[in-house]
Amino acid sequence: MSKPVSGNKLAAILGVSQTAVRNALKGNRIKRLPGGLIDPVAAREDWAATTDPSRSKVRTSGKVRTQGAQVGAQVRTEAEAREAVTLISRILAEEGMRDDGKGIDFGKVRTAELILKARQRHLDQAEQEGTLVDRAAAEKLFFDLAREGRDAWLSWPARVGIPMAEEIKIDPTTGKVDPRSLVTVLSSYVRQHLAEMGEPSDPEWKKPK
Repeated sequence: MSKPVSGNKLAAILGVSQTAVRNALKGNRIKRLPGGLIDPVAAREDWAATTDPSRSKVRTSGKVRTQGAQVGAQVRTEAEAREAVTLISRILAEEGMRDDGKGIDFGKVRTAELILKARQRHLDQAEQEGTLVDRAAAEKLFFDLAREGRDAWLSWPARVGIPMAEEIKIDPTTGKVDPRSLVTVLSSYVRQHLAEMGEPSDPEWKKPK
């Protein structure tokens, strides 16, 4: 059994209003555990089996934009049917619903649909609030920072080679570079270079033009 939740939390998980959950509890379509909480996995299965998604009121935030109507997907070939079954099974598995070996029935299809709609609402709200990172912008920023770091290190030896050579000591007994002096001077210049490069600033996750 998954971790029990309250009625309000269950409403958020199912993507429906708290009133809808309370009505389902009153109608015994969803059952509470002895402690008063609810098993979300069992409740989701009960909800899908007893509730018509087209008649349920979905709870939304005022910050979430209204989505346009979408044409329902149509399965035309056997390959598309297998792909749809695989997708539904994966969605249910991600939500902790184990395969009961009975295949995909209409209740499971409706459950997967509710889950996808809830996920989409969360993504829409995150985008509206500016907490959703644009992937293309993130990849571009990562590439730009990596290129800047690469260029900085490629130009570093030519910039510090002469002053480093002047500071490195020669071992009078061997006439060769003193290893300890080399390590000390090199470490000092590396730390100085890292300090010059500084800490990365807060990125602006804007879509690339």
